[in-house]
Amino acid sequence: MKTTTTIFAKSILLLFCMGMIYTEVDLIMNDRELALIRRQVPSVLVSNVHTDTAEVGRSLFSGDTLRTNEDGYAMVLFIDQSVTRVRPMSELIIRGDVNRDRSTNTRIQLNRGGFFMNVNPESNSEVEIGAFGTVATVKGTRFGALAEGFFWVQDGEVEVLLLETGETLNLTQNMFARVSEDGTEIDSGTLEEDEINELGEEYSILDTDLQQRNLRLRFRDENGQIREIEIEYFETENE
Repeated sequence: MKTTTTIFAKSILLLFCMGMIYTEVDLIMNDRELALIRRQVPSVLVSNVHTDTAEVGRSLFSGDTLRTNEDGYAMVLFIDQSVTRVRPMSELIIRGDVNRDRSTNTRIQLNRGGFFMNVNPESNSEVEIGAFGTVATVKGTRFGALAEGFFWVQDGEVEVLLLETGETLNLTQNMFARVSEDGTEIDSGTLEEDEINELGEEYSILDTDLQQRNLRLRFRDENGQIREIEIEYFETENE
């Protein structure tokens, strides 16, 4: 009886230890970076506990907020090789975790601006976008989103849920969904090819080879003193 009790106790202890080990592994896996900044034009801000100017190659973890200014663009590369291109005057909160097969469960809250995302169709990743009272579930596709509740699909499939009413819309190639200004209705339709191209055109700056330039400006301040400032900007090689 004593031997049986001892074996039972050791078994419980072993299972407990194994549980601790697996829990520790899960914590380590989910503490990995979700994405990194692949390109920025000219600069972006990333904040979590503190705010700083992000650099190319900077890792993004769950809870990070990415912001672009009035002329800033960002290209974000996720662990599963999905790519997001962010337009100026945008704010995104990125949350999620990484699975053992390097797929990700990603949730992006779009508070301002917009982005265009190419979700890797070969991964098993799950992507959800929250914007203006909606939740969009993405399935291996290229699509765009604006913070005011506008989604469009270049190819693939996106399901948009309107939280106010529970209504859902399934968007496929060249379709869009748009939420009313009061957030109580949502409609959909089809875009022409040139409209799709126009929506994606502004993000092309992130796919162009750019050269950094410096511009020195002289001006007279309110005290009549001559001041100089240097501005960094980017232009294509053929400009």
